[in-house]
Amino acid sequence: MRRYLRILLPILVVALVIVVVLSRCNSNTPIIGSSDANTQTSSSQGSSSTNDTQNSTAAELITIEYNPTATGIYIARDGSIKSAEITDFSNEGFDKPRYDLETLRSYVTEWVDSYNQAKEKKSVSVESIELKDNAATLILNYDSINSFIDFQGADFGVTSLKIGSSEFAARNFALSGLKDKDGNNVTPIDALQDESVTVVAVSGSCLISFAGEVKFLSRSLTLVDANTVRVSSKSDAFIIFK
Repeated sequence: MRRYLRILLPILVVALVIVVVLSRCNSNTPIIGSSDANTQTSSSQGSSSTNDTQNSTAAELITIEYNPTATGIYIARDGSIKSAEITDFSNEGFDKPRYDLETLRSYVTEWVDSYNQAKEKKSVSVESIELKDNAATLILNYDSINSFIDFQGADFGVTSLKIGSSEFAARNFALSGLKDKDGNNVTPIDALQDESVTVVAVSGSCLISFAGEVKFLSRSLTLVDANTVRVSSKSDAFIIFK
């Protein structure tokens, strides 16, 4: 009998230990190691920081509306374009009016509709035709760069136009000779550090306004105001705006 007890006693002790361990593991509260808990906390904090950064970036991307005072074009962040053509519309000194606003509206509408029908899509649209202070202002919208270039790019002096993100520009644009808005030299790496910027490559002779503030531009270009640049370049020149 003692021999059996000596054999069974260790087995009973081991069984008791197993029962106790299993009862603890079946608790409803999961067991998380301290390192895992720290990782989750850090991850949560990192996510919050990322959201704060994204919200901050979104808040900084303020769109500057287009209120043209001279003939030129306007480029939005999504690559869509507006053009503004401002021409003399005075009838002073003539016995009969040379110009009629309704006739102008009719002509422009027919011109745009004819182009869209040929392309079988609405590539160009009339935003407004206004007469003020003996000057007529025509603003047109284009759904893409190609539509603008094809429709009347040459009339605005634009020979080439490309738009892209900072990442696209780093891969596809030969950026060089850049300056900031104060005229200081900057490297392409520094100019593209902010991933939220939009980069424009353009050649020709024209006045361009942008949906955001101009941050950097080629040294050959002239900064007219915070969001407007005068371009005069036979090869690609660059504007970076935000």
